[in-house]
Order: sequence, then C-alpha cells, then structure tokens
Amino acid sequence: MSSGARKQRILNPNQSYTFRSYFEMRFPITDILWELGVHFNKSNINFPKSSTTEPERLLSLRQRLEEAVFRVSLTSESARQQVLIAPILLELAHVTELLTSLESSTGNNSP
Repeated sequence: MSSGARKQRILNPNQSYTFRSYFEMRFPITDILWELGVHFNKSNINFPKSSTTEPERLLSLRQRLEEAVFRVSLTSESARQQVLIAPILLELAHVTELLTSLESSTGNNSP
C-alpha cells in the first residue's frame, strides 16, 4: 500500500460498485487494488511496429509518456487528462495541422 497500513476501509462491503466508480474514488489505485487482493505492476506496452520509421517527435512523445506513467501519480481523471491525454492530442494537432478543441469534463466549459 502506498500510505502504510490503512486503518479505514476504502470499500464498503454492503455497497455495490460500478467499473466507473472505482476511477472516481480519490484513493491511489494501488490501495484500491490491495483491498481487492490484487497486486498492481506498471510496465511498458509493446505495440506492433509499423513499416515506416517513427518520426523523432513521436519517439520523444513515447518516452515522455512512458516516463510520466512511472513518475506521476495518476489517481484522478484530471491528472490523467493533463499528463497523458493532452500531450497526445497536442501531437495529433501538430501532425494533422488541424485545430483541436479541448473541453473540460467538469461542466465548466468556456466557449
């Protein structure tokens, strides 16, 4: 567990949870999984290689994302959006030369 011995339970045995509700919890993923009796291990995903060489920008993006997964706690949706999703969307906007619209999932969208 990330915060030492937890005295208070995260999950209520008398409550049912949806898949989404686990991601809405404000606890580290490792603590939730520990309570479920599951061990969490971060590792790289080996995607199939394309027949073309990846541009240097994509290699750099991949390295930054892989490093971020190990160095940043991604316990909230906001953290995942800022650290993982935003750099990918910005790279797509650059490669495609298209305007990209980003919206907040909090409902406080400004035009």
